[in-house]
Amino acid sequence: MKFQNNITGIILAGGKSSRIGTDKALLKFQGQTFIQTIYDNIKELCSEVIISSNNPEVKISEAKIVADKIENIGPAGGIFSALSASETEKNMIVSVDTPFIPTALFEFLIKHNTDDTDVLIISEGTKLHPLIGMYSKKFKQILSKEIKKGNYKIRDIIKKTSYKIINISEEHFYSKNILQNINTEDDYNSAIEDLKSI
Repeated sequence: MKFQNNITGIILAGGKSSRIGTDKALLKFQGQTFIQTIYDNIKELCSEVIISSNNPEVKISEAKIVADKIENIGPAGGIFSALSASETEKNMIVSVDTPFIPTALFEFLIKHNTDDTDVLIISEGTKLHPLIGMYSKKFKQILSKEIKKGNYKIRDIIKKTSYKIINISEEHFYSKNILQNINTEDDYNSAIEDLKSI
């Protein structure tokens, strides 16, 4: 897919990682940090990449680092801050704890993005993945209103927008590992072993 000069890539790397005891962005697979792996997989598809993180150790020289404007409200804070810093209407969001997503999935998101949709997210059958998708800049307005109400649940906020869900479980690039979410040390060790055997 050709370089997309009208899409910003946003990597959400601001989680506290309390269950695993270290910043997930800095965990490694095949000699690279998770944050570097995801950056490498999306950089050619986006005009700019924003990393949402409050950790000064999480940095990539070619990316813009954005700290949370509103702290301690989870992904809602990271998305709000990153969309505030974005200069494009369309933004491709991915969470740093899903580092095994292939570039083909990001290309799939861009291909299915439409101007009449505020949010496009993916699913595995009935399992939704709201932190992997295309978000319009307009979503920030709705998000801001909900944050002021004390509602930080992205799944709930999405339902207040013009949104679309696409099931990827039958797509050619899909495997049971690609959306593996790393929350604990056991998750990490298990995922690494599984991926080594592919």
